[in-house]
Amino acid sequence: MQDIVFQLLPIVAFAVGVGIISAMVGIGGGILNTPLLIIVFLLPAQQASATALVAALFIAVAGTWAYGRQKPSPIITKVGLLLAVTTAPGSIIGVGLRELITDDYLLRLVFGVSLFPVALKMLFAKQKGRGDLASELAAFDVSDVSRERMASALLGAFIGGVAAGLLGIGGGAIVVPVLNILVGLPMHAAAATSIFTMIFTAGAGTARNYIGGHVDLVFGLTLGIGMLIGAQFGARFASRVNAAQLKRIFGLILVFPLVKMMKLGQFWLDPLGVDFLLATIGDVIIWAIIVIPIGIVRMYQLHRSQNEQNPSTEEAERDIGSQMT
Repeated sequence: MQDIVFQLLPIVAFAVGVGIISAMVGIGGGILNTPLLIIVFLLPAQQASATALVAALFIAVAGTWAYGRQKPSPIITKVGLLLAVTTAPGSIIGVGLRELITDDYLLRLVFGVSLFPVALKMLFAKQKGRGDLASELAAFDVSDVSRERMASALLGAFIGGVAAGLLGIGGGAIVVPVLNILVGLPMHAAAATSIFTMIFTAGAGTARNYIGGHVDLVFGLTLGIGMLIGAQFGARFASRVNAAQLKRIFGLILVFPLVKMMKLGQFWLDPLGVDFLLATIGDVIIWAIIVIPIGIVRMYQLHRSQNEQNPSTEEAERDIGSQMT
C-alpha cells in the first residue's frame, strides 16, 4: 500500500502544475499527461490518451467552478453551450476513429498544418487597449457574431471534439482559437469558456472510452486530483495576466502538441517508431527551435517599443535645451 501511495504522489504533484497551466489557457492538459503516462508508466497509447481525457474532465469541472466564482465571471455560458452541441458528438466520433484507424497520421497532419498559423499569430499577439478582464468582457457582444462566423465556429468546435476523442488532448487547443478568433471572445473569456465547454467534450469522450474499456481509473483519478487543485490557482493567475500575455502563453504551449501530432520528432530521431522517449526528445528540440527565435524577436520588439516610448537621457536633455533657447 505504501509503495502505491509513493508512486501516486508524484503524479498528483505533476498534475497540479499541469492543472495550473491548463486552467490558465483553457486546455485539458492531455499534451502533458499523455506523454507522462506513456513514457513513465508504459501505458499503451490508446489507454494513455483515454486516461488523460478523464483528467481533462476533472480540470473542466474544477476550472468552471473557479472561473464561475470570479466577479465578473469570464465564462460566456451561452456560447459554451452552443459549441458543446458539436464538441460532444465530435469527441465520441474521435474515440471511435481511434479504435478504427490504425494510421491516423493524415488527420494529425491536417490538424497541425491548420493550427500552426494560429499558434504563431498568438505568439505575436499585441496588447490592445487596457487589456483588463472587465474591459474585455464589456467590449464583447455575442449578438455581433455573424451567422457565418458562428457556423464556422461550430465546425471548428466539432473538429476540436474529434481531436479530444482521437488524441486525448481535451480539445481546448482548437476550441480556444475558435472562440477567440472566430467568435471574437476576449482571450480570458475564450480560455474560461473553453474550460466550461470541455465538461461536455471530455464527459462524452470519457463515457465512450469507459464503455470501450480503455480507461485506467487509478491513473485517471490520480491525475484528476492534482488537476482539481491546480485549476484553482490557474483560474486566479489568468485574471492577473493581460490578454496579449495570455495569448502568447497559449501560443507557446500550443506549438508542442502540434509538433507532437505531426510526429516531427519521430521522423527526425526515431523514423522506425520504436522509441517513444527519443521521439519526444526530438519534439522538444523542434519546439525549442521554433519558439526560441520567436522569443528573441519578441524581446527585440519589446526593447524597441520601450525605446520609442522612453527617449534616451541624451535626447531628453537635447529637447530641454532646445526649449530653453
